[in-house]
Amino acid sequence: MQITIRNPNLQFSRPPGRRSRTERIVIHHLAADVSVETVHRWHLGNGWVGIGYHFQIEFDGTIWSGRPVDTVGAHTAGHNERTIGIACRGNFETLQTMPEAQRTALIRLLRHLRGAYGNIPVSGHRELTATACPGRFFPLDEIRRQIEIPENAVEREEANMTEVRVKELITQTVQEMLTGTNAKPSPWARPEWERAIEANITDGTRPRGYVTREEAAIMAYRAGRAE
Repeated sequence: MQITIRNPNLQFSRPPGRRSRTERIVIHHLAADVSVETVHRWHLGNGWVGIGYHFQIEFDGTIWSGRPVDTVGAHTAGHNERTIGIACRGNFETLQTMPEAQRTALIRLLRHLRGAYGNIPVSGHRELTATACPGRFFPLDEIRRQIEIPENAVEREEANMTEVRVKELITQTVQEMLTGTNAKPSPWARPEWERAIEANITDGTRPRGYVTREEAAIMAYRAGRAE
């Protein structure tokens, strides 16, 4: 699985020291909605060489490089000399759901790093020091479970869902539409169906079976005009 790590071209006040060993990856949240450049300025203001994290992951899944990955970070006191620090944008003390793109990027980055450094453990910041980071709503246990699934198994599962299972579900649904199987209206669907008839989206007899592209376009257009 390929990942793209973007370089924000940060200027450090001096070269960071090299890390002699890597024994763990530590996950953080920023507790803020700020850019990697802002974090870099904050950490320079602390008198550090620059951003203390080795990577920052945005809500949209963009992975930024921070401090060079083979150098000593500044993210977990007492553990910086032997760990890699990853920070996720956002405050997961209040943000209850991690965006899917961000979660996927984090999993891919963790797999990538464990491929390079061995199956080293992944910890939340709070498991090593007295802090709430990475936030009470951060899906840490789920992330750790996901990275233990072999990459090729994940790819096979995704391929199965897109190529096999979805086709089966489509075939099953179409067959039920044509034969009337399981056609009893659901209570929550009936008002919407009646509303669609009143809005002239359908005359109440269609769609039945397959819908042409032209019919789908007309229905979408009328649905956009319905109040």
